Amino acid sequence: MEQVNSKKLFCDYTVTPIMGSSNATESLIIELYPRDRMKRISQEDEIIANHESSKELIRGLAHEIKNPLGGIRGAAQLISRAFTDEALNDYTQVIIEESDRLRDLVDRLLGLRQIPKNKPLNIHKVLERVRQLISVETDNKIKLIRDYDPSIPDLIGDESQLIQALLNITRNAMQALMEDQDSQQKTIRMVTRTLRQFTIGSKRHRLVCKISIIDNGP
Repeated sequence: MEQVNSKKLFCDYTVTPIMGSSNATESLIIELYPRDRMKRISQEDEIIANHESSKELIRGLAHEIKNPLGGIRGAAQLISRAFTDEALNDYTQVIIEESDRLRDLVDRLLGLRQIPKNKPLNIHKVLERVRQLISVETDNKIKLIRDYDPSIPDLIGDESQLIQALLNITRNAMQALMEDQDSQQKTIRMVTRTLRQFTIGSKRHRLVCKISIIDNGP
């Protein structure tokens, strides 16, 4: 008889009753989760806290930069009115234009000012829009594979912001593939799946949609 070394595996679990037509429990769904789930949640909480701290620091710095920028631009406008020499006015115009450019940059650092326009949407419609844009940008040199879960219901979200977020991620994959000189078929898989009893930050959700953008690059 060969002795096999057994290793104990610990996990968390949830039990969901399935009600029958007579309102009696006919069966149970038992879902198992690795015990490292709490460690992952703790790490995510720390990442979110660090991100919020960095964001507040950047916003504070952006506000401090924006205030003197307005003064610089105003002073350049006053100086330009006092000059009769067109050549000197060209210099003040450069100051004004560069001040405007820096103001736009600071506005982007301060983040979106508009409240998200949340409404029911089909996540696959969002992904199809992203796929269409990437196909045009790559001239169909990258194969885009759709692996969708058709059972996913409509979500509540801002369609425009979701398109932009997913487009940024997919472009990162696209750029990595385009820089790769390997002759293999370049592919990006767009995958949707559902996850149950998933914790995001500190909030546990009964059902979530997981979107994966997977490339075959280095």
